[in-house]
Amino acid sequence: MKCRRILSVLSALTLMAGSMTGISVSAAEKGAGDVDQNGKVEIADAIMLARWLAEDDITVTTAGLADADLNGDGIVTSEDQGKLLCRLAGIPEEQPAERRSVDLLKGIETSEGIKGKAADAAFVAAQSKFSVDLLKQALEKETDKNKNLLVSPLSVSLALGMTMNGAKGDTLAEMQKVLGGELTADELNAYYKGWSDRLLAPETVRYYGYNEDGYFDEIETESAPVTLANAIWIKDDEQMIRVPRPFLQNIADYYRAGVFKAPCDDTTVDDVNIWCDENTHHMIPKVLDELSPDAVMLLANALTFEDVWDTQYEDYRVGDGTFTAANGEIRDVKMMHSEEGVYLSDDEATGFMKDYRDRRYSFAALLPNEDISIDDYIASLDGEKLEKLLQTKDYCDVNAAMPKFSFDYSTELGDVLKALGMPTAFGEGETAPEFTGLNEANVEGDTKISRVIHKTHIDVSESGTKAAAVTVVEMCVESAVEEPPQPKIVKLDRPFVFMILDNQTGLPLFIGAVKDIL
Repeated sequence: MKCRRILSVLSALTLMAGSMTGISVSAAEKGAGDVDQNGKVEIADAIMLARWLAEDDITVTTAGLADADLNGDGIVTSEDQGKLLCRLAGIPEEQPAERRSVDLLKGIETSEGIKGKAADAAFVAAQSKFSVDLLKQALEKETDKNKNLLVSPLSVSLALGMTMNGAKGDTLAEMQKVLGGELTADELNAYYKGWSDRLLAPETVRYYGYNEDGYFDEIETESAPVTLANAIWIKDDEQMIRVPRPFLQNIADYYRAGVFKAPCDDTTVDDVNIWCDENTHHMIPKVLDELSPDAVMLLANALTFEDVWDTQYEDYRVGDGTFTAANGEIRDVKMMHSEEGVYLSDDEATGFMKDYRDRRYSFAALLPNEDISIDDYIASLDGEKLEKLLQTKDYCDVNAAMPKFSFDYSTELGDVLKALGMPTAFGEGETAPEFTGLNEANVEGDTKISRVIHKTHIDVSESGTKAAAVTVVEMCVESAVEEPPQPKIVKLDRPFVFMILDNQTGLPLFIGAVKDIL
């Protein structure tokens, strides 16, 4: 199916080749179709987009995907592919009478001189603390103590980081404290941008393997295991929400998000879910079931990680084994065996690290001592302890065994984030939530975070790891929709007075009282 989809596009390109030879158009605007980001739009962009849509082995940068979004709806689909082919062939594009989503960042250029900040000790310490605190609170929130946990501190940080740019006063102070400790919002913006840019940058990887001719040889390839996408949907109703330009400027400068006007109805739920499916490479096909009636803004991040092991597990290294669950029940599993070179240990746990092929990323595992439960071990962790454990790794031979596993995790982080120290953003602090930097139509205390939805997926196998996360921050205006008046109750089950009134004068034509009914 994948090959047929690519071949069908290539056939179309071949048929149009006579009229498209040498054609290229300016790529000055977002959404122009410059998929490979070489400054012009040409046949190579159509081929690259066709391969990406067919899930072929190709990487398209976030900026390239933004340029591939020709219809400006926040997602990249075959509709954009068709528009690109028409554009290259010189066929006029049909414009829809009305779009459900309108890009609000058109005309807002990235500010000159904006640069990301490389992670330093201050940021690492803050993010480590946030990561451990997020896991601990997610564990504490779960009632099923045998349930697997998986959160993405990066995804949550980027979604809340965008939201933080609209916060003021105590709301901003709490969000800064939870996300960055002593770091300011401006500093966090720069750190998040620097971290994101570095994660997204492809690197050349060299390894030994079987080449296309079937010979074992050194292979060189481009590797970009991480993808990130940010998007914001804003209700198309200026009486409820008007977004200040400085907020949009910060989003353009630091988060490279698509920002769209939308009706915030069922069609928007569909749009967000399609965006989520596309930007998690179909690992998380759905994040929303419905929107709150008062929803005025959605801020979303999607993250994927896909990489292969530096040393994959050969068949003979995978065998039957058992796994004792937290509730004591024994499971039959496929256990993967390997020799690793990095050992982790402290007084309460031992573990190992295993590299992925590009060696930019590693998998780390920590096994609590037999007399310590997994819940107690997680409860004992903090950011500083985790940092120290990972920094004091021992380079030695490790005989490692790990079960194959795959699971999905879903949680609502509202209670978690309140417990971490930012209740005001949810309207539960000592002062009213203040998001005037996000909503100029805001009446004090009306705009607040209603939900932070977080979904993750992971699949660890013989070949490598696939993981995805999506975080959606839903903002509501509490008084945006008036509650219908509750009906009064009048039950004539005892003596009552009655009248027949002249409505013009308001005088009764008849007045009486019912004391009994015979």
